Amino acid sequence: MENKNKLLLIDGSSVAFRAFFALYNQIDRFKSPSGLHTNAIYGFHLMLNHLLERVQPTHVLVAFDAGKTTFRTEMYADYKAGRAKTPDEFREQLPFIREMLKHLGIHFYDLAQYEADDIIGTLDKMAEKTDVPYDVTIVSGDKDLIQLTDDNTVVEISKKGVAEFEEFTPAYLMEKMGITPEQFIDLKALMGDQSDNIPGVTKIGEKTGLKLLLEYGSLENLYENIDQLKASKMKENLINDKDKAFLSKTLATINTQAPIEIGLDDLVYKGPQVEALSKFYDEMGFKQLKAQLGIAQEPVEVKPIEFTKVTEVTADMLAPEQFFYFEILGDNYHKEEIVGLAWGDSHQIYVGSSDLLQQPLFQEFLTKTALKTYDLKRIKVLLSHYGIELPAAAFDARLAKYLLSTVEDNELATIARLYGQTILPTDDEVYGKGAKRALPEQEQLFEHLARKIQVLLETEEPMQEQLRSHDQLDLLLEMEQPLAFVPSQDGDCGDQG
Repeated sequence: MENKNKLLLIDGSSVAFRAFFALYNQIDRFKSPSGLHTNAIYGFHLMLNHLLERVQPTHVLVAFDAGKTTFRTEMYADYKAGRAKTPDEFREQLPFIREMLKHLGIHFYDLAQYEADDIIGTLDKMAEKTDVPYDVTIVSGDKDLIQLTDDNTVVEISKKGVAEFEEFTPAYLMEKMGITPEQFIDLKALMGDQSDNIPGVTKIGEKTGLKLLLEYGSLENLYENIDQLKASKMKENLINDKDKAFLSKTLATINTQAPIEIGLDDLVYKGPQVEALSKFYDEMGFKQLKAQLGIAQEPVEVKPIEFTKVTEVTADMLAPEQFFYFEILGDNYHKEEIVGLAWGDSHQIYVGSSDLLQQPLFQEFLTKTALKTYDLKRIKVLLSHYGIELPAAAFDARLAKYLLSTVEDNELATIARLYGQTILPTDDEVYGKGAKRALPEQEQLFEHLARKIQVLLETEEPMQEQLRSHDQLDLLLEMEQPLAFVPSQDGDCGDQG
């Protein structure tokens, strides 16, 4: 059997935009040491890691749009008009995404007057005409590229975050929508595309467009038989908007003969430039990614963290979206007492003593709220000592880390190093070891607990993205977390790692 090349073509412009919004709720936590926003860069990298591992490509290209002016805007000045202004926080990251790709050993390309789709379409067709066959995987955040799927080409459209995709083949497109890839273009011609400001035919949506294509097969055949349609407002609109329909088809059709100046041989993937990539990670503050390179990092100064000390809990301090952490000094959570607690979100972190757990408002909230926390099994036991029974789990960072990797321990400091941006000293560094283990001054204790909340907040999304990419998120939410609520039969106090 002949070995096939595997070509991975990525719509960099749309995927970068998706990556930006996938981690948008963490945007203030994804900043480089110099103050550059990095959520799109980081999210894009997560997506690349997932795709490279899954597709195992021999050739890779990331295509970008060259600018707002293309042959389509010359044809139709309002093409893509009306789009919201690109956020400055996103725009500033684009040059660094290209720099990252360079260090990763991935070729990227743009072409004046053409869109990323046209570059991808041209290379896809090139791959069909080679002596050594190619399997092609196209990845985008937009559905326009679905028209390229064929027996050798799979088109993956991102659905959620940067690791979950809907895979389109001709068979799947027929099953899902009842049309062929060629008819997908005709559908856009009839219904238009609001995101690209393609006009289409007045008041024809997807349902009507699909019905017409099912009956007539193509846009051309529909208009050749337009007289057969019964008199109706729809027929009137079709007749009046005929020029718009064919213009829309031209706008929606990907140009597979763009005058690109690169070939498939230029796209051979040989892996990253480790030294340059390591330096780039330092500049971006990507400790997790650098740790995966196996290169030691320079010591980083631990910066102070802001938090509010609480002696009385009020309703405005509590929300289901917050993370909650409860500290003990030893390991045996069946006997240890809570020595401090913290909770909060990206706007505010609260810290206080275990006395807060005696307050009815706090108790009522905890008994009615599915918590986001660290080590649910331990916390369920600890809170039961206060007569508080947790109802369910929303997210357990410790269990999430355990599913992602059993190579390291599952301590919160390890989670911070692998998935976060905040420097978190280990408990041994703060409390001491063995016989010397003791509580520090309250200010130091409270700052340590606040720092733990910050780590939980900033690592939730990256860990969920990796779990989703490994098809493990449902395993965490539907099996592992519910099992953490089942009482242990032997009463032991150990768990994973």
